[in-house]
Amino acid sequence: MTNDNSKMTGWEVADKVAHGAGAAAHGIGWFLTKAWGVILLIIGVILLIAVFARGGWWAGPLCMAYGIYLLLPGSKWVIW
Repeated sequence: MTNDNSKMTGWEVADKVAHGAGAAAHGIGWFLTKAWGVILLIIGVILLIAVFARGGWWAGPLCMAYGIYLLLPGSKWVIW
C-alpha cells in the first residue's frame, strides 16, 4: 500500500476555503471602509460650505475628521 501525501483531506480543503473566504471578506471590508471615508470627507466639505453660516459649523469638520481617520492606514472602528 502506498502512502500518497499529495492529496489533501477534507478538513484541509475546508480550512483552505475558509482562509480564502476570510481574506476576501477582509479585502471587501477594507474597500468599504475607505469608500465610507471618502464619502464622509466629501459630505464634510459640503456641510462646511453649506451650513457654516447657519450655526452648524461643527458638523462639517467632524465628518471630515472621521473621513480622514478612516482613510489612514491601520485597523479602524467604523460607524455605519
